[in-house]
Amino acid sequence: MSSTPSSQQKINSSNHVTAGTLRINEKSYFDKLKAKHKNVQSKITDISKTYYCQTGILTPFDLFEHALYIILHLSNEGETAVIDACRQLPKLKSSLIQSNPNCRLETTLGIGYSKTREWLARANIPFPKSFIEFQRKEGPTGKTMPSTGGDLLLHIRSNRKDLCFEIGRRFYQSIPDTCIAQLDDTFGYAYMSSKTNGLSQDFIGFEDGNENPNGNEQRAKAALIGKEEDEMIHVGGSFALTQKWKDNLIKWNGIPQDEQEAVVGRTKGEDSKKIRPKQRTSHVARTDLKENGVDIKVVRQSLPYGDLKEHGLFFISYASDTKKHEKQLDSMVGMDDNIYDRIMDFSTPITGNYWFIPSLNVLEKIFQ
Repeated sequence: MSSTPSSQQKINSSNHVTAGTLRINEKSYFDKLKAKHKNVQSKITDISKTYYCQTGILTPFDLFEHALYIILHLSNEGETAVIDACRQLPKLKSSLIQSNPNCRLETTLGIGYSKTREWLARANIPFPKSFIEFQRKEGPTGKTMPSTGGDLLLHIRSNRKDLCFEIGRRFYQSIPDTCIAQLDDTFGYAYMSSKTNGLSQDFIGFEDGNENPNGNEQRAKAALIGKEEDEMIHVGGSFALTQKWKDNLIKWNGIPQDEQEAVVGRTKGEDSKKIRPKQRTSHVARTDLKENGVDIKVVRQSLPYGDLKEHGLFFISYASDTKKHEKQLDSMVGMDDNIYDRIMDFSTPITGNYWFIPSLNVLEKIFQ
């Protein structure tokens, strides 16, 4: 009998080698992915320690970003349990990171205006100088932004949706139901992310966050309270703005691309450019502002949210001073010049609040 392999044997052998190669490549791919995220998590910790800030404020977007935004309206009962849940949050995060070494997981805790006054006074910490309460906005054009309040904000970021859910679930369930008057929770996710810069698009087809400062130093300057701006204990703290915007994509997709670009003030695509000269009604013109000749910079960490029926952008940005947010929002509704941001013809804000984001030093003192 001939020892020459049959055609079928050659095919089987070829398939076996191919499958084995795929298994090797697959293992190599996931090993690299685990190493990457372990390295990223280490860098996140280093940034937090360097700037005395909570993780999640300065970290750039991940190509496969997930987020969970939890807003709690507290009752007047069981505040000790709420404080304890906040105290245990770092340990909860650490345990999940240890049991999922290939993950990236960040949490940022924010406090509403009235609770900030109450909790800081109790800990004998001065109230942050530039923190103000969010007020409903109504411009002369009739465009409005609601104020919906809230006592606690938990902004969770990860490369895995299940970990966003798990840490959010454990945190929420560690607080008795009697302590919570209302829960608002929203999942966000990267959409059509750019492989060039890692930014997610929103549902209207434009990248969000391309005006964020580059590098940790510039991002920290834009988002974090500096030594010259407040008491030393607040250095590394921040102020967040959250707004949930509901899109009308049928209306938006009913206009041509050149008009969409005029509304936003940028061209579409990964090589997006600002349109010059600026149209005064464009989103760029209403938010790309200066104060005493200096660009107003914030760090945006917004992501799309929703399902087929209701969807939009969960807007969240961090600033060193709430006046930055105020100036941008006033401009959007045309408070000073009777010209509003045309993006508001296609997307509507349905929530809104400002949050004090404590520095690591303040967190330690409040929840010690």
